[in-house]
Amino acid sequence: MAMKFTDALDRKMEDVKRPPNPPVGHYTWQVKKHPDTDSFESKNSGKTFDRLEFSMACVAPSDDVDPDDLAEYGDVTGFLTRKSFLFDNEDEQAFERSMYNLKRFFEHLGVDESLSVSEALAACIGAQCLGELKHRPDPNDPEVVYAELGRTAAL
Repeated sequence: MAMKFTDALDRKMEDVKRPPNPPVGHYTWQVKKHPDTDSFESKNSGKTFDRLEFSMACVAPSDDVDPDDLAEYGDVTGFLTRKSFLFDNEDEQAFERSMYNLKRFFEHLGVDESLSVSEALAACIGAQCLGELKHRPDPNDPEVVYAELGRTAAL
């Protein structure tokens, strides 16, 4: 059922609940748009990082997703999550590891290896891969659990 924000204005805040996460397991994912980039400084180390974040939409579950849990959750098609890559601007080896992980992600999406990174970023929009959906509790609030896209593979 489609909702409008204006329809929710009369709801009591105590009636607003966190929706459940889709069940863990492997799904087919699609890159929805050009990835977002930002830079930030780590509170712990003071290091600066660049973050590259892909918006990933669920296309379909794989056979390893529990059918009962899936039936209880409902339609997972279109569920959005992110796939992020952090680039340490002060540690060359860590930066190159992130670059290699990004290259592998592009391979899983079927992006041609002969492209430059900027060309690959454009070419990956709409591409699909297999990815593992995991649940991770918030370290500051164990009642909050995030659905995250973990390892990926080619379809």
